[in-house]
Amino acid sequence: MPGLERAKDGQRRRANSVRGRLVLLTISLLVPALLSMGFLLARADRESRGQLYQQLVTTARALSGAVDRQAATGISVAETLATDQALINGDWAAFHARALRAMHNRSGWIVVADANGQQVLNTRVPYGSPLPRIKRMPDEARAYAAGRSKVSDLLEGPVAGKPVITVGTPITVQGQFYVLSYVVDSASFTSVFRQQRVPDRWVATLLDNKRRVIARSRLNDKFTGALASKDMEENLRRSTEGVNKSVSLEGVPTMVAYTRSPQTGWTLVVAIPRDELASTVNRAVAVGTGVFLLLLGLGIWLALVYSGRINQDMRRLVHDASAIGRGEPLPPAPGDSLEEIAAVHDALRTASQELQAREERQGVMINELNHRVKNTLATVQALARQTFAKTEGAPLNVFTERLVALSGAHDLLTRTGWREADMAALIEASLGAHVDRVDRSGPAVALAPHTAVGLSMVFHELATNSAKYGALSAPNGRVELTWRRDPLTDTLSFVWRDVGGPPVTPPTTPGFGTRLIESSIRREQKGEARFDFQVDGLIFEASLPLPDAVRWTNPL
Repeated sequence: MPGLERAKDGQRRRANSVRGRLVLLTISLLVPALLSMGFLLARADRESRGQLYQQLVTTARALSGAVDRQAATGISVAETLATDQALINGDWAAFHARALRAMHNRSGWIVVADANGQQVLNTRVPYGSPLPRIKRMPDEARAYAAGRSKVSDLLEGPVAGKPVITVGTPITVQGQFYVLSYVVDSASFTSVFRQQRVPDRWVATLLDNKRRVIARSRLNDKFTGALASKDMEENLRRSTEGVNKSVSLEGVPTMVAYTRSPQTGWTLVVAIPRDELASTVNRAVAVGTGVFLLLLGLGIWLALVYSGRINQDMRRLVHDASAIGRGEPLPPAPGDSLEEIAAVHDALRTASQELQAREERQGVMINELNHRVKNTLATVQALARQTFAKTEGAPLNVFTERLVALSGAHDLLTRTGWREADMAALIEASLGAHVDRVDRSGPAVALAPHTAVGLSMVFHELATNSAKYGALSAPNGRVELTWRRDPLTDTLSFVWRDVGGPPVTPPTTPGFGTRLIESSIRREQKGEARFDFQVDGLIFEASLPLPDAVRWTNPL
């Protein structure tokens, strides 16, 4: 369908516009930048994660070292008190008093128990108070038997009534085996987390050899003594140090770094919520995306601004081309035009000047040719008068009128430079004195020169025939002349209808005018013609193709 095709052509033209191409160029330049940005973000994410994991491991090692130093301090306290002379002499009361003074600035207390675990001294209560028995773990018994100091796992203090850690060293008092222990509240290890300034979103956890929580930087009281999560258990079975995924005791998915102390066997775990890692990446992606969208918007805006400038210059070129078509002179290019556009404008201006010069020369030639043609027609007319001087006047008048009609067509074409002739103007020029009695109706149609000359003779012959035998011979008779143009086939058709004339009798043989009309339509114009001699008036119908030379001047 022509309308649909024109719409598609319009869409293609808009897609191929300068503005569209500049926007496409901007996008094509920014897309690789986006891909590069994505690659850099992914790389930065990997590096950032690697740095964060290393920071987690470093923090875990630092905390584990601080715990080891605190445990070593406990061992030093226990081993130092083990050399006290009152203790060696078995003076329990004196040693109790000396141990209390030694613990004055410390958070722990001293316990002495015999080989069976029976406490004989506990500085947490007054000397002589009843004391319970301590149950020693097998690993502690082995260490004491070997004469080594030992840091225990998490215990429930029978006197303190809360989770504790003991640092014990074996001693001999008057030939009897005893264990002197420096006992501290397990919560005292949280001071390590505060001293190392663990970030608020991070969680540091100290686990004993049985994977129970000794101390925790968050919710310590709630989770002390709790077993590590199954994920953490699995991680610790695989290695003594590493970074892996886990789930916290609160059920939060985390990324953990852990390291096991070779001195105590305890494990220090540092965890960070995985959503914090994702939020860091998301923030980077959001910033990168925002920057890209900003650059894209800025690029498209600049493309639209500059394309508007180019479009303005291009519209000037379109106006220049239209002005050339109208035969108008072109002014010099504006000073703010682009160099390339100005070059095209100058070329069009030069071409316009050359075309105007050619048209002027052509106009002179056409006027001279028309003058000579009219002189030739006048000569023919003079020869006809001399030839028909001794005959009746009718043949001479008919011949003269045909020459006048032909001359009128020439005059009409001369005014347009022999490029085209308007259908309505041609009819008016061809009908002569009968024009006011012909009702004309039809669109504007541009006719090629040879078509205009042929039709001028056709309309003249039709008017002459009607004036002799048809509607124009009667006082009240009229002629209806209608025409139309088919844009699909680019053909012209018209109908001549006599109305209100005398009754028509079909001719027995075609006259000269009829033969002239049929010859002009069928032979010269390659069209069709039909005479219909109705009783109430002649109806003449004709159709003929319009040459390609004038199709562009006829509106669809």
